Amino acid sequence: MSHQSEAELVRRSLYGDQDAFTELVRQYSNAVYGAAYSAVNDFHLAQDIAQEAFVKAWRNLGQLQDGERFGGWVIRIASNLCKDYFRKKQLIVRSLEEAANTADTVSLDEQVERNSDGQAVWKALHGLEEIYRTSTLMYYIGGYNSREISELLDVPLRTTESRLRRAKTMLKKELIELVEDTAQEKKLTESFVEKVRARITGASVTFLVENVDASVAFYEGIGFNTENIGGHIHVSHGGATFILHPAKRKADIHPNSAADGGIYFDVFCYTDSEGLRHLYAVSQEKGVEVVNGPHWSEGWSEFTIRDLDGYQVAFGG
Repeated sequence: MSHQSEAELVRRSLYGDQDAFTELVRQYSNAVYGAAYSAVNDFHLAQDIAQEAFVKAWRNLGQLQDGERFGGWVIRIASNLCKDYFRKKQLIVRSLEEAANTADTVSLDEQVERNSDGQAVWKALHGLEEIYRTSTLMYYIGGYNSREISELLDVPLRTTESRLRRAKTMLKKELIELVEDTAQEKKLTESFVEKVRARITGASVTFLVENVDASVAFYEGIGFNTENIGGHIHVSHGGATFILHPAKRKADIHPNSAADGGIYFDVFCYTDSEGLRHLYAVSQEKGVEVVNGPHWSEGWSEFTIRDLDGYQVAFGG
């Protein structure tokens, strides 16, 4: 993927475009998966971590400083999730008696599959340091060349080339073929992409607010729909949904748009040109603070308002 197209997909994703983000998942799924497997030595767990990494990236996309570095950024997220996994694993202390009396929800067939899944490949790779293992798996599972791996891992090209050569030297020819065959078999497919998409479709942000009733009146006053679902107030407009939740203390209210290095909105709402002008007119009529725009053009128009608690809501179309 070229830097320009990657940056464009990130920009569209920031506006809530799930199709654009799905394409990013499709492009980088096996790179993230390979890096996760290198750390945890379990294909099933690596898939779970890769999926969680993309969902976390979707929810925190505003923290990405450079739209041309999405791939490396989501790999770092996956790496941190792997570290979290090992930290939590170390905290779990159970006696042998507890373990013996705990019902196992995984079938015998699944246990056998999980135990054998990574054995052959890991046996071939266990002698390699993780820096060699990660590059090798990204090469075979992700299908990336040396230059692309260098960019994703943020290391010099010569370093990556050296690591790949070193790994091939340490692994015998038969083991290289084994790694390559197993990697092809274990590659993620479109079903993984669809699982991530299903999770981001249902994702929504939460606004901690000082007064829920006042916030509901504010948003309903400018044309948002509000609905009480399970005791939580869901606010929606133009495909964007967020939840209003009472803050315990006013000091707990921290809009992302106010953070250093953050983007200029906390949530983005799509609409058409006519709807956008109507929203702007209503906002003006209600005396709502407009903090960005309006910017009108034939290709794209938008403006941003600030609500009662300082959250910035952008409208565009």
